[in-house]
Amino acid sequence: MKRKFNCHRFKTGYLDESGENGKNGSRYLVLTYICTKDNKEISKILKKAKDQLRRTKKGAKWLEKRGGEIKFYGFPDVSLLRKILNNLSKLDIGVKYIAIKKNGKNFNPSEKVNILPELIASSMTNDEDIPHKIIADKDYFDNKKVAYFLLRNYKEEIMNGSKKDGVLKVKMKYELHLIGKYDLENFKDSELVVSINHENSRKNLGLQAVDLISGAIFCNFERDNSEYLDLLKSKLNIYGILKELKK
Repeated sequence: MKRKFNCHRFKTGYLDESGENGKNGSRYLVLTYICTKDNKEISKILKKAKDQLRRTKKGAKWLEKRGGEIKFYGFPDVSLLRKILNNLSKLDIGVKYIAIKKNGKNFNPSEKVNILPELIASSMTNDEDIPHKIIADKDYFDNKKVAYFLLRNYKEEIMNGSKKDGVLKVKMKYELHLIGKYDLENFKDSELVVSINHENSRKNLGLQAVDLISGAIFCNFERDNSEYLDLLKSKLNIYGILKELKK
């Protein structure tokens, strides 16, 4: 069986990472993907948070130093951070992440190209919405030419002897690709095409929101502090995978 996938025209995906690639930095690297239609609500939450930060000398200084960008790392007001995460948890946001335990090894940034399809593939297998576009920070991919996420040659096969309680188990096969802007001509037969935009996180509140979510996940692994992740998990559906680099 073949299947044609449709993108949700009101949903946007965002990509972020927390941690460092190098062996001498953090113990973990977390790559996070969120999908949401609540961009206006996210903007309201973060704009209100920035207004609150500007009311104190410490908060205003911290925000100014970062060019007006909200980030999880070094956030100056713990109670406000909890409030922001709690408000984000009430929205329609799907969260997926891959946490990589580096074991004192360098993580090759080019591997992000292979990991993104893995994150999105879990959405397809669970019949979740696919966004019409994905936004990544301009520094997320070393290769700035990445412009599209594609799915090709999708097939569903009924597994032999899989019928149980009247339900058939189906095995899915497909190819996932990240390609450049000028390569799309060679992939016209794709069942799914999602554009990938590269933007400055200082100017995009969705990217700032995924930074907060990714930071909460990173804090859980790097610092053994689950407080912020638990706040999000109280209402959001969060799916994660833990991987390790070979020692």
